[in-house]
Amino acid sequence: MSVPDRDARCPVCGEPASHLRYAITRFRIYDCARCSVVYLWPQIDDDEVRELFERLYTEGEGSVPELATYYDFTFRDAPDNPLVQRYERWLAAIERVRPPGRLLDVGCGTGLFLAVARRRGWTPHGVDDCAVATAHARDHFGLEVWDGQFTDLAAREGLRFDAISMWDVIEHTREPVGLLSAARGVLAPGGVIAISTPNQRSILDAVAGLLYRASLGRITRPLEKFYIEQHFLYFSPKTLRAALDRASLELVTLDRELTDLRRLALSLAERALLEALFLAARLTGLENRLFAIARSR
Repeated sequence: MSVPDRDARCPVCGEPASHLRYAITRFRIYDCARCSVVYLWPQIDDDEVRELFERLYTEGEGSVPELATYYDFTFRDAPDNPLVQRYERWLAAIERVRPPGRLLDVGCGTGLFLAVARRRGWTPHGVDDCAVATAHARDHFGLEVWDGQFTDLAAREGLRFDAISMWDVIEHTREPVGLLSAARGVLAPGGVIAISTPNQRSILDAVAGLLYRASLGRITRPLEKFYIEQHFLYFSPKTLRAALDRASLELVTLDRELTDLRRLALSLAERALLEALFLAARLTGLENRLFAIARSR
């Protein structure tokens, strides 16, 4: 095994890199020896992240061809949109814990989630660093959203929200505990934080990792479809609970979910393969996504 990168440290606990899990084309993937979170190194810079998301929203262009249509669904508010259907389920789960009130969507993108929440009685607010997406939120959905980083917004005096959502956000942050702590700081009494993120302990890692090890590190493409450049870290149920605890947040619910294949650009063979893998995931508890609700401890 090669020597770990000297500057690579766990984004959760700061432990120096020690255990190399995989070495793929652009990155190394480490297991933290202290807190067990899995993370990528090196991290791409903020400008590359910003440019990547602008291309994903406008062109569907990225390192994973199967995601070419993934962001198309963020523009259309219709009952048959699988993303709208998922948002309805997530909102129903939040409302079982906290009735509608002031809602902040961190990484609000095009504003589709906030448009769905508004119909259910929530007062919607959003923040995102992608100007192309926030322009759509304002111009198409008529939403009040801020441009920029959530941590800058959270530093303002007097802001309080009854619920804060972070859909596919925490895996993009360089300081996840700081992000969670900032969110806790702007929660109203009794407020909740809802999170969705990839599940590192998934069927996709299990199968791709098996191929990697069996080929002595030569087969990396399946791993590169799961470990992608803008995801700096990957949580399992255990490590997500631990990160929440570090931010003085208490886990209320934690569910495992599967990516909706209707949002992916797949050949018939790819779709059949993923359907088989996802069936195995349901049987083994290795679904590829996590949905969590937390509150102040």
